[in-house]
Amino acid sequence: MEDNDDDYFSDDFDSLPPGTLYQLEQNAFQSTQAPAIQQHDQSIINGLVQRRPSAHALTSLEPPPRLHTGLTNDYNTLEVGELEAEVHDNVDGQSLLTQGHQVLVADNGWPVSGGMGDVMEVDDDYGQANTYEINARLEQMEQEREQIRRELAEAKMLAETKAGEIAIIRSKQTRMVEEYDRRLMALQKSMADEAAKHKREVEAAMSEGKKLAAENLFLQHDLAEETHQLRNYKTKHRAEEKAPPVTPRKSRVLPFRDGFDDDEIAAVSPSKSAARSKRATPTVPGKRKRQASVDSPVPLQLSPAGEMMVVDQPGDTDEPSLEAENNLPKTNGRDHQLMKRLLSHRLFPGQQTDLEALTNLAFPSEPHRPLSNIIIDELAKLDLGSYVLEYMYIIGPLWQRALTERFYDPVSRFASITRYVFMMDHVPVVDLVAPLAGVLQDSVEVNAVPRFRYSPAAREKARVVRQTPQADLQPAVDSTEALRLLYHMACELLHDKGALESLWKRIRHTFILVMLHGSQSLKDIVLILQLLSTSIRPESFGPIMPSEQEQADVQRYIVDRLTHMLSEPSQPDEGMEPYTAYDICAMRLEVLLLLETLSSNPAAPGQDHGSSIIAAHPNALPRLFRCMHDELDALYSSPPEHDLRVALVNGLMRLIFGVMRRHGRFINMQEKLACVPGTKQKHLVVLTRLAFCEGSVLEAGIDDETVDMAHELLEEWTNPQEAESLAEAFPSSRRD
Repeated sequence: MEDNDDDYFSDDFDSLPPGTLYQLEQNAFQSTQAPAIQQHDQSIINGLVQRRPSAHALTSLEPPPRLHTGLTNDYNTLEVGELEAEVHDNVDGQSLLTQGHQVLVADNGWPVSGGMGDVMEVDDDYGQANTYEINARLEQMEQEREQIRRELAEAKMLAETKAGEIAIIRSKQTRMVEEYDRRLMALQKSMADEAAKHKREVEAAMSEGKKLAAENLFLQHDLAEETHQLRNYKTKHRAEEKAPPVTPRKSRVLPFRDGFDDDEIAAVSPSKSAARSKRATPTVPGKRKRQASVDSPVPLQLSPAGEMMVVDQPGDTDEPSLEAENNLPKTNGRDHQLMKRLLSHRLFPGQQTDLEALTNLAFPSEPHRPLSNIIIDELAKLDLGSYVLEYMYIIGPLWQRALTERFYDPVSRFASITRYVFMMDHVPVVDLVAPLAGVLQDSVEVNAVPRFRYSPAAREKARVVRQTPQADLQPAVDSTEALRLLYHMACELLHDKGALESLWKRIRHTFILVMLHGSQSLKDIVLILQLLSTSIRPESFGPIMPSEQEQADVQRYIVDRLTHMLSEPSQPDEGMEPYTAYDICAMRLEVLLLLETLSSNPAAPGQDHGSSIIAAHPNALPRLFRCMHDELDALYSSPPEHDLRVALVNGLMRLIFGVMRRHGRFINMQEKLACVPGTKQKHLVVLTRLAFCEGSVLEAGIDDETVDMAHELLEEWTNPQEAESLAEAFPSSRRD
């Protein structure tokens, strides 16, 4: 045993280098306890690894001075027990962690050579730093935990507060809903009560109205009876007053007082002769008659036999007699009545009269002088024998002045006054031509001229169809109303040839040509066509020009525009709804009716002035064929305006056939058809369709006369071979 002990404590360990012994101990410690420590605090080791110094820094560390002197102490000897005590001391706790970290660092490339004292000092430093860091981390985590707890408590408190607020809001909302329902029910009940009350009142008012109406009927019946009786009485009284005066018989003293008339006695008794009767005392000329004494009794007035005495009514003496009224001039009294009606005229019922409204208006050139003052001053100056004429002779110049100064506010009122005057009876319209013909044309041109500027004819170079902007129009001026007044004036003068010619001398040809464009309103176009129909004379139509050449030129221009409008597109103003096909067809039908009236003048059936102008025009007939082709082609799409298009086809065929029968020998149709592109083919197609029309649903309404006319024209313009081929192509034609 002693030997073994001696062997165990052999000095062979003394010969081992100190670093080798330290390395063996570290290997042993690493193999037994290092993995457990690493698993127990892996996060701490990772933190230390991140903070480890570089390999260059560790290799540059020098061992403590005492390790450089070798394993010696103060006595120049070092026992192994001291080294063991130094290595294994304080294994639990920090030294253990330090050793584990030192091994880990060694595994990662730390140098393990060198003195043991330096390594231990390094481990102690890192262990202490590690401890501080762990504690700081734990304190920080604890603070974060407390912070989280506080935030959680605050969140719970806030959630409770919100829940309370939500509960309060819900309760308030519930109360509001209940209050709303209660008020709604109360309001509905109140409305029901009011409706029932109103219904009762209406029924009571209706019953009262019926009662009053019945009483009114009875009163009217009584009034009619009283009026009839009064009229009979006045008629009878007037007859009595108009009876010829009878000289009363002179009272005489009768010789006999036997109760019988002396005339009867004289007639019966022959004993008394008329010659023996007492003669009356002759009256001396110039002698004053003796007046009756005051005391003498009033002589009794006897009425003739069979005549009743009429007692005068109390009110008859105060009324003017009918004879006095008849003695007044009737025209003067009628003129007074018309003037009273004219001065009380209003633009709309319930508004101010014309003079009251014109008091608030003044021309820009005279802002301090109202229009009403101008009218009153001018009325005092004029003396035409008629208040109505004087009034209109003042309104016309004022209207013209308003248009000249672009002051459009009173224009609508002037037009309304003119319309009211035209509706009056016994107003000479002939005398109104001079003051109104020019200003009515100017009123129409206020909006017609801007529309003409945007028409394709005026913008021929641009070739762009533009709508008339609303900024260029004057809504205060109703062009349609002015044109309607002009047409009404022409219609009133149809019975007076001289007055109608006077009107058409005042109508400008430029005014007519401007209105015959597709850019104008369809209503205005229809009115100008109707106005032109009043200008048809036996040898001319349209405005009356100074010379024959100018008259012929104007008539040719009118025919040119009319035939062009049969296919010209109509363009509404900007912002307005586009025209429907029905409206356009209706306008074109008015154009066709005017052309037919020009061709066969009803005022002079034997004259062919209008048809000769249509025949001589280079483009009139080709345009008529083109329009007829387009209208017939449109029938095959079954449009809603089918009837209008059929009427156009029938009318165009009648017009063409009439012109050809009157002037066919002077017309070179091939030359005319060449003037309008595509018309050569279209006129043959439309004639063939009409000539062999079967009268189907799509072609319903086309007259048999139209078919016969087309067939006759087609035979004239085709050779026999072409006619036979067409007949074979259409064997079931209606004409056969």
